[in-house]
Amino acid sequence: MGCVATAWDEAESRGEAFVKGQSMPKLSLLKVSTVALKEELRRRLEALPKLIAERDELSRQIAELEALATTAEAPKPAEAPAPARRARKAKRTQRRASLAASLAEVMAGKGAMSIDQATEALLASGFKTKSKNPRHRVKVTLWEDERFERVGKGQYAVKA
Repeated sequence: MGCVATAWDEAESRGEAFVKGQSMPKLSLLKVSTVALKEELRRRLEALPKLIAERDELSRQIAELEALATTAEAPKPAEAPAPARRARKAKRTQRRASLAASLAEVMAGKGAMSIDQATEALLASGFKTKSKNPRHRVKVTLWEDERFERVGKGQYAVKA
């Protein structure tokens, strides 16, 4: 075994990596002695029956798995879950008129009104809203709609 170890040492000195259990490092056969080659051949022949037994066991396991795969019922594809239904939007209650039209109707002929007065008059007329802050909606409508004009600080009236 000393000769084989020498071949490994030579390979290591040249920077070639060798892990025990692997085959002999690649060397130029001109530099390897016949004794080292015979020793490597003997080592490989000793390992051969064990390798053949491992191969046969793996082949048996593969055949067993293949037999199971052919006899086993093919798995049914999982049913895709039903598509989620969209939540239905609540039907909007149709108003007789928009906020601006209702506000113009309420404010017509009453002169200038503050935002609070306009909001109270609108709600008192039966106007339905789901707004959490109807005063704000009235204020925005008075500010943006062309039917209304600002006549003083916080006072709005329907344009004539």
